[in-house]
Amino acid sequence: MIQRIAIIDLGSNTTRLVVYEYEPGYRFHLTDEVREVVRLREGMGNGMVLRAAAVNRATQAMRMFASFCRSQGVDDVIMTATSAVRDAQNGASFLARIRAETGWEPRLLSGEQEGYYGALGAVNATGLREGYVIDLGGGSAQIVEIRGGLPGRAVSLPLGALRLSDLFLGFEESKPSAVTRLNHFLQEHLEPIEWFRTRPGDRLVALGGTVRNLARIEQASLGFPLDMVNGYELAAGSVQEMAGRFWRMSQKERGKLSGLDPDRADIIQSGALAYAALLDHSGFDSITISQQGLREGIFYERFLAGQPHPVFANLREFSVLNLARNFEYNVVHSEHVTRLSLRLFDQLQAAHGLDPIYRELLWAAGILHDIGNHIDYYYHHHHSAYIISSSGLPGYTPREVGLVALLTRYHRKGSPKAGELEPLLSEEDQTALPVLSGMLRLAEFLERGRSQVVRDVRCHLDQANGWLQIEAMADGDASMEIWDASRNADILSRALGLDVELVAGVWLDDTIELSV
Repeated sequence: MIQRIAIIDLGSNTTRLVVYEYEPGYRFHLTDEVREVVRLREGMGNGMVLRAAAVNRATQAMRMFASFCRSQGVDDVIMTATSAVRDAQNGASFLARIRAETGWEPRLLSGEQEGYYGALGAVNATGLREGYVIDLGGGSAQIVEIRGGLPGRAVSLPLGALRLSDLFLGFEESKPSAVTRLNHFLQEHLEPIEWFRTRPGDRLVALGGTVRNLARIEQASLGFPLDMVNGYELAAGSVQEMAGRFWRMSQKERGKLSGLDPDRADIIQSGALAYAALLDHSGFDSITISQQGLREGIFYERFLAGQPHPVFANLREFSVLNLARNFEYNVVHSEHVTRLSLRLFDQLQAAHGLDPIYRELLWAAGILHDIGNHIDYYYHHHHSAYIISSSGLPGYTPREVGLVALLTRYHRKGSPKAGELEPLLSEEDQTALPVLSGMLRLAEFLERGRSQVVRDVRCHLDQANGWLQIEAMADGDASMEIWDASRNADILSRALGLDVELVAGVWLDDTIELSV
């Protein structure tokens, strides 16, 4: 049964409303999002009192969100408040006002709860198993340890970008003495957190507007070819460089930075300095960006309510299936094309010599190759590639997303080439692209009639003499499938440097066990 839920995160700097449509444990997708800058912490200073202007901005935003939810018919609403309200002397009266204005029952999260939900979102976005999650917002920064894919010990520190700007730097060009005081403040709060240190196999994942903007600034400077930050690796050296540069710039100069949201031009310098200190303290040489955070973590608690923990057991598999389900893919056809593709990959290992990771990417492309049919048949290969590259696949790196998109792009026609995605791909990727595309295309045409008449393939390889025979094991008349596949064997032939011929075979009803 399809359900809908709205989740509101009232933060120190911004507030955001998201609406999800979902079938518990099966599929979900974001249907709407509204963001408003409320600067709830602005002007609090050390007095810890929410100021009138900030309260009015936040209250107006909540009234607007309540009206929106009523107009959309979304009755299931979870509203949370975090650092600014948690710290404020008048926080309780503010929440009472929100309750009276909206009829909601706001949830005031503790620092540890805020860290837990942010970590859930990050783990379910990146597949982090061992390491740490940082959620640096406007008022606070949460550091959460992840072991075995689950959130563990956590700490909440007063290191939010808006708070630091308010206390130390102001919102224009900063003085060196102010930066020195800020750095001492950062070190003072980080020094006691001895457990926040890198160790072999650990990764550092970060979420929130500050780190996303740092990543987008770097992407803009590099001409990064995908409009996605989830899974992006931001080097510590890049963070240090931006931290050392931004505080010397005026707000107007920062506002002209490509990739930076204009409403963050006055606080990005504090956030960059905070991340530089976090990296220096922990010893990590890079940060993996998570597009998801607290709101998603709260949603996953609802979506995965039937599980022991609200964490996907196999994030990469679920991400592919979730996207396929949202675009109403043909399950039987897609799974059969995938099965034939993987059979080719396995039997031709001696010829292509590709790393096993490419088998998983081929599986993903096989499941997703036809989702573009939801838009249009004639150019569905283009549409499939666009959907994948624009939607992203949580748990996959941007490079892997790009490669999966390219495989779907060339499953039907055209000569495989990386095009604008070439900067993302390694040399091995460039070699793998035509090989995998050739396999997927052959499998697609061997399933041309969508009848599964070609039940299996059997490969006979003679590398010494430069030929490959593919026997299409059919349970009926597969003459059209073999004819069409033969016309489309050229990609695989060129990729492997072999003459490829297809012949008819007879399905003997053997049992074949396949794994993803």
